[in-house]
Amino acid sequence: MSLAVPVRAVSHILHRIAVTLRLVWYNLTCFVFFRPLPFSTTIYGRIRLLHRPCRLKIGRNCRIGDDTYFATSLTSTIEWGDDVTVNMGCVFVAIDSIRIGKNTAIAEYVSFRDQAHEMAEGRGVRGQGYKSGPIEVGENVWIGRGAYIGAGTQIGNDCVVGANSVVHGTFPPGVLIAGAPARVRKVLIPSPEADAALAEAREKSAS
Repeated sequence: MSLAVPVRAVSHILHRIAVTLRLVWYNLTCFVFFRPLPFSTTIYGRIRLLHRPCRLKIGRNCRIGDDTYFATSLTSTIEWGDDVTVNMGCVFVAIDSIRIGKNTAIAEYVSFRDQAHEMAEGRGVRGQGYKSGPIEVGENVWIGRGAYIGAGTQIGNDCVVGANSVVHGTFPPGVLIAGAPARVRKVLIPSPEADAALAEAREKSAS
């Protein structure tokens, strides 16, 4: 009889033990003063937190990739729905709020920042303050590697965001968004809103 099956089974058990212990550790040291992570959460490696307790509301069955970074103020929140998957190296920085809808998948190194530095002529950005706006990402969205989601962005359900896109603005459900700056490139689920957004994007590209 091959040893491959028992070795694989033992490896799986040890992995589950490690994941559970990591979750307990983060809840005890980081989240106990705000809202604990559900025990259905899977954490793959380290989570980095700018402030503790960090104001996170994580749904059931979420997966958090290695080296994910969270930063909130004393009043802002970062909220995920159920079954959200976030790959390694993603960044969530909120001074208002960031909301991710259920069943959304986010590839590695995606950055969500609901604020941007003010900029005055002849001065650097330090000490000039911020302009901000809540970020809302709908359900069943797929965001490709290295995208940037900026202040005030609203992305509807069932959208796809292309890799390395720089996204600002409001986008209807069921469209492909890509580019820097990002625009609607294709209708994935036909609707009057989606068709109008694609026509507007094509008009801007032609001008």
